[in-house]
Amino acid sequence: MSFRKRSVVPQSGGSLSNQPSAKQTLPQGVRPSPLDGRLTTSTGTNSLDSLLSGHSGLALGTSLLIEENGTTDFAGALLRYYAAEGVLQSHHVHVLGMTEAWGRELPGLGAEDGSKKVEARQNDEKMKIAWRYERLGEFGAGARDRNVSQPRTASESTSTAIFCHDFDLSKRLILPSPSNIKFVPLITRPNLEFKDPDSTVSPFTTFLAHLTSQLSNAPNTTIHRIVIPNILSPAIYPAEAARPEHLLQFLHALRALLRRYPTQLTAIITLPLSLYPRSTGLTRWIELLSDGVLELAPFPSTAVATKSNPTATIQEEPPQGMLKIHRLPIFHEKGGGETSGFENDLAFTLSRRKGLVIKPFSLPPVEGDSEAHQGGLDHDHGRATKCQADQVYAMAFSDFVTDPIPISLIAGRYLLFDVNVVTYLRRNHHICGSLIGSIPQAPQQNVFFGLPMELMPEEAKLLVEKEVAYIIDDKAWHKQTLFTTLQGADKQAYLESLRSTGLKARRAALHEAKKRTEAGLARYAAKKAQQLAVTGAKDTPESALASTPFAITPTTSYLTSSLPQNPSQQPDPPVSSSYALFAHLHYRDYFIMPGLRFGCNYNVYPGDPLRFHSHFLATSYDFDQDIPMFDIIGGGRLGTAVKKGFLIGGEDPEAEGTRSGDTVRTFCIEWGGM
Repeated sequence: MSFRKRSVVPQSGGSLSNQPSAKQTLPQGVRPSPLDGRLTTSTGTNSLDSLLSGHSGLALGTSLLIEENGTTDFAGALLRYYAAEGVLQSHHVHVLGMTEAWGRELPGLGAEDGSKKVEARQNDEKMKIAWRYERLGEFGAGARDRNVSQPRTASESTSTAIFCHDFDLSKRLILPSPSNIKFVPLITRPNLEFKDPDSTVSPFTTFLAHLTSQLSNAPNTTIHRIVIPNILSPAIYPAEAARPEHLLQFLHALRALLRRYPTQLTAIITLPLSLYPRSTGLTRWIELLSDGVLELAPFPSTAVATKSNPTATIQEEPPQGMLKIHRLPIFHEKGGGETSGFENDLAFTLSRRKGLVIKPFSLPPVEGDSEAHQGGLDHDHGRATKCQADQVYAMAFSDFVTDPIPISLIAGRYLLFDVNVVTYLRRNHHICGSLIGSIPQAPQQNVFFGLPMELMPEEAKLLVEKEVAYIIDDKAWHKQTLFTTLQGADKQAYLESLRSTGLKARRAALHEAKKRTEAGLARYAAKKAQQLAVTGAKDTPESALASTPFAITPTTSYLTSSLPQNPSQQPDPPVSSSYALFAHLHYRDYFIMPGLRFGCNYNVYPGDPLRFHSHFLATSYDFDQDIPMFDIIGGGRLGTAVKKGFLIGGEDPEAEGTRSGDTVRTFCIEWGGM
């Protein structure tokens, strides 16, 4: 028997308590994550928000690095959306190295953006019939809160607030007065001084001082956005900015500010990969100091033209490039949905009204080939789709490893920053190395490490001898690339190439837009003719339907740059006398790791250390060296106690060999009584 009154019907508008539940007022443009409730803000692009680890936005206190190949400026469009969203949400926007002209190019609001708020309010009022599901889907709405009505105010109602606006690239955003967007120039010398800039002065000092002052003086509820466009581009930044001692110090300070203000600050940085490819050590350090890393690989103009479908509708836009996710901010103990964007190949399209749309990449069927649609794989046309997919993906990304491999020499340490290179060397050349980088998800622990990987001097020397890799002095290479090639006449030629390339891209975009407009008008005229034949109505001139062709003019263009194919001969890495023993064991397909844990030179494994225990504790001696008996007894007893053999070896100076390690003799000692 139930004790509940059956005559009482629950009402959503009734109050179960005289005191309504307290609700925290969030800043404008901020909402809690549906995963763990941490505060997030929008990047200004809906499809990009949906990719960020399932948080449906960029989490406060994090940074995002967007890398771009080629001469386009899609990353710059994302930055403008990010800045425009901050202006509309009354956030404080801080732009590095740009003038106020950049702010006047921010996209304006779309025509449909204003009607969404009214539609959302009407839909909310129509949900009274289903009282059980009225607040279903709202994060933080518990079972008790669903039956408690909350007063609707302009400051507390988040259901009608717009989290991400829709922008139109053909319009311009009118900045408020006074404006909440600040443009901070790069200063390398004091005012009213015309001497050459001092290379020891960091050009980022003024910007860091500006950020520190703004964050410390602003209220705790103020949201700040940091915009850093085309970092290290010689067209914007001085040559001193590319020095690792300046850049890495700036990124460390920026990361510290993000951790110090985890509920107020976000940052987005763009980087041109044409000047700083991912194989260089400086680029990998930039990635490691960023919470999220995305890569944009635009298609060539010829590839985009071949992908257009003549039978498609006007609303369908061909993909303009591929997007690759290298790392996403992950904050939830269950993973935060970090695998959501890694499962499919992603493509992006930038249009005037829809903005930049990211969606899974798929090739359309081959036009005019009915047998291919029916699975006719015996013909050449039936295999065209697979070949075309491989070619398009190969144009976008090149993740395969080619010999020789560059080894970055930074501060006397031999480092590898590419996980593909690390995997290749481990599988094919039995090079293990030691990970020395922090893990972005847990940077304050020292149990598990990540990239970069440091090689022992013996491993670096062995790879150079086998012609598998070569050593590059990272600082000297950047100095040669930037400080030498971009001076005087070369710099003027570079700037001239920027203008010419931009004009060519604009003409190509205008031509393509004109072709699409003509095709659309032709289809519209044919459809209109059929309607006129039935209704007899008066025709509308086609000129009224045509609009001014719109094109996105690339604001930046970069010269292609890569690592030198014929690098200058670097001196061999200085190695100890035990290198001969290391090479001897390596050429016999052993895996070798440092043996400091057991007081020897090397730990020797019969296979990958992830699968096998070490078999030998290896110690090197000179061939004529007197070995103390206590060393032999102690090493043999230790090796037997840990179920290993004590291996000693040395190079015979009188023996002959064709490669390192061929003249080494080794002996294994085991303590048989234990």
